[in-house]
Amino acid sequence: MSVNKEEGFEMQAEFLQPWSTFVLKTKLPPPILEEMIRISDEIVENRESAIRWGHELAGQIKDEFLIEPKMLEPKIMGFFSNVCRTYVAQAYCQNSPFKKEEYLKEKWIIEMTSMWIVSQKDNEYNPIHVHDGHLSSVMYLKIPEYLPARKSHNEDGAITFTNNSSTDKIWADPNLQIIPQVGDFFIFPATQRHQVYPFRTLDGKGERRSVSFNAVYSSKTEQDLLKKQQQEKHKLRLRNSLA
Repeated sequence: MSVNKEEGFEMQAEFLQPWSTFVLKTKLPPPILEEMIRISDEIVENRESAIRWGHELAGQIKDEFLIEPKMLEPKIMGFFSNVCRTYVAQAYCQNSPFKKEEYLKEKWIIEMTSMWIVSQKDNEYNPIHVHDGHLSSVMYLKIPEYLPARKSHNEDGAITFTNNSSTDKIWADPNLQIIPQVGDFFIFPATQRHQVYPFRTLDGKGERRSVSFNAVYSSKTEQDLLKKQQQEKHKLRLRNSLA
């Protein structure tokens, strides 16, 4: 980034912050959003035959359903994998800023481990919690019209990310509160603590629908090294059996 241009000097600067994680916020492309709404509509409307997933989750929410991988087209899986790769590469670059070229050239391999729908209704909520795996996500498909919050310091229906890594009271804030909109898509570390506030609607029948997934990652370099080690062990066992 260039700084100090107005003084007649052009300086290149980097902002280094290896001691904290971050949340990636983006928007689902319209075709992806439409497809995820279609998939979730089909599951929610056929809830009697859907696979309920609430027993695996922290939410005080009745309707939470599993999305099986076979329901997603390859282009949908590819999109989610690519966003996860972007997150991993940028996180490694932030963590070790002087090795950026190496991390940006690396091939990151993503494996989605689970995906589920959260069909949140009035007065339901998600307490502060973390997820399994390496990466987690949430995307928002439907947002009702909320009644105004009773008090202004907490926004009904907000998602709040909480991090205790910083004790700085001037330059940092451990809480990030967001009122999500339809199409918002977040990627974050699975260990990132977060919670979702309840909401109220005029008729008490509002639905705030989101989809989340967990994923793990590895690098091609790591996989190639592991494969080489396994081959060497196999050769050693073979030589010992012939000795």
